[in-house]
Amino acid sequence: MRRLGIDYGNRKIGLAIGDDEAHVAAPLEVIANEGELTVRRLAERCRGEDIDAIVVGVPLSQGGHHGPEQLELVRAFIERLKVNTEVPVFEEDESFTTAESIRLKKETKSEVAEDALAATLILQGFLDK
Repeated sequence: MRRLGIDYGNRKIGLAIGDDEAHVAAPLEVIANEGELTVRRLAERCRGEDIDAIVVGVPLSQGGHHGPEQLELVRAFIERLKVNTEVPVFEEDESFTTAESIRLKKETKSEVAEDALAATLILQGFLDK
């Protein structure tokens, strides 16, 4: 199954792609968060790229820059995805993925955007379960 990983942010959204058979996630891109337009575009992308499921990072560990308000925003986004797509949407704890993506970016001198790396870490965590 092909899975789309999402690192949701108020201004931008990191995307990653992964496969259940290979158990590997890879960064795709970062897109602007334009509300409902973005949800519709993601739904179209799922249909066009044969995505079987979506995995969205949720801030379950509250600290740093995440609080209960961010969790509410992410869960509202997830509900909009569920209404607009025909694929299951799963939650995955995104605790520390942003910090880890920053560390990986520096360590590997990667050109990949931090949000896409965070989406990759979220999706990889889901695939590893």
